[in-house]
Amino acid sequence: MGATVIANKERCFNIIEQFPREQLGSLADSLEAMYKMIDEAADDAFCIALSERHAKRDDKDDKGIPLEKFAAELGIVLGEEDEN
Repeated sequence: MGATVIANKERCFNIIEQFPREQLGSLADSLEAMYKMIDEAADDAFCIALSERHAKRDDKDDKGIPLEKFAAELGIVLGEEDEN
C-alpha cells in the first residue's frame, strides 16, 4: 500500500477513536451508506462513460451478426439441453 493510503486509513481510525461508544453504531451505519453511495456513483460514472464511448463509435448502428451465427462460429450449439 502506498504511504498516502496508509496515512488516510490512520486518519479514519483516529476519527473513529474520537467517537463515544454509544455513537459507533450510527457511525457504522453512516459509513456503510456513504460507501454504497460512492460505489453506486462510481458504477454510474462507468456506465455513462461506456455509453458515451459507444455513441462515438462509427459502427454503433451496425446490426452485427446474429447470436446463432456467432455461436456456430465458436462451435457452440444453442437450444439443445445437455443429456448428461
